[in-house]
Amino acid sequence: VFDALKSDGETLYFHSGAEGCADTSFNGHISVEEGCLIGHGVSLRNCIILPGSILEQGTYENCIIGTGFEVPFVECGKEVSGDNGNLIGIGGSDRKYFRVKKDGISAVMMQCAAGDQDFVRHLEYTRFFRKYALPVPEIISADAEKMKAFLEDLGDMSLYSWLKCPRERGDVELLYRKALDMLIKLHARITSHVAECPLLAGRAFDYNHLRWETAYFTERFVEGTRGMALKNRQALEDEFKGLALKADAFPKTIVHRDFQSQNIMVLENEKLRLIDYQGARMAPPAYDVVSLLWDPYCRLDDAIRTRLLNYYTDGMTAECCPGFDAGQFMETLLTCRLQRHMQALGAYGFLSAVKGKKFFLKHVPEALRMLKEEAAIAVDEYPVLHALVNEL
Repeated sequence: VFDALKSDGETLYFHSGAEGCADTSFNGHISVEEGCLIGHGVSLRNCIILPGSILEQGTYENCIIGTGFEVPFVECGKEVSGDNGNLIGIGGSDRKYFRVKKDGISAVMMQCAAGDQDFVRHLEYTRFFRKYALPVPEIISADAEKMKAFLEDLGDMSLYSWLKCPRERGDVELLYRKALDMLIKLHARITSHVAECPLLAGRAFDYNHLRWETAYFTERFVEGTRGMALKNRQALEDEFKGLALKADAFPKTIVHRDFQSQNIMVLENEKLRLIDYQGARMAPPAYDVVSLLWDPYCRLDDAIRTRLLNYYTDGMTAECCPGFDAGQFMETLLTCRLQRHMQALGAYGFLSAVKGKKFFLKHVPEALRMLKEEAAIAVDEYPVLHALVNEL
């Protein structure tokens, strides 16, 4: 069961016919089958809950649970890391993360490859963000020579996994508002201090990077995954140049750059923490908002999305963010949506074909659905792109 979850890029399976997500703690790999009822105050780690089971308050770890019985098992899937930790994480990064014991407490060991510049960025950005109270994990210790760092353990419940359980619409909207609060803090307050972090201040998400994203889309998804030959290549390139120039002209703040549901961790009492921010750059803030509210991993109701957009613009306006204009911001959304979803499709193609992470392909239909919607809205400005996307 756990191998099946891993091969599908998941940590949690929760059957639609099961109940009891409100205050349950999920860690490790969990499968909750049909007809299960989980009571209040339950904590699960590496558990398989068989159909029709009822769980009372308590902690359950490394076991199969049925009606009236528990079968314990020895946790498997350990990978030797020098610290004998458990490999964790389902993302597309080449960095490896292990859950280990550090000075008697659970910690996450990040192991980077030699020459990985994101290692230094991660350390510097963490110190800078924590100084201004952005909720990112604490650095316990770091060894630059071994490209290894020990980080605070935030558990395994991402927003992506949290949404696997049946949730009330109001609870979903509230949690997204908390996520937007992090963005408002990052885009407004912390951006005003960016000069204190030269490594970030000088890292722009500029025309060249924007053009790289669209080239990534055509190479890895259109030609790679779909096997299509490009028609009107030069005309398409001209549209991509125009798109990149337009996006590059928008006002810039610090952006996370991959602010989606798998990079937002949900802790006890639904407190949120942010991970995987070493790719942060100076870019249009709409790129982050799009990444969250038009996330291929988790589709949002249109009405909720509209309210959340208003919540963000009201928050930015209240922060008196220099250069922020709510009307202008709304005009940047479509451009950033086009960029983001082409980047995402390129990433899914690359990760599935080159990295062998085939489970990313399951997110293609939703990303493509949104890109088709956006291309239709922008057909007058990008007719060649519109024609290409319709063929996909």
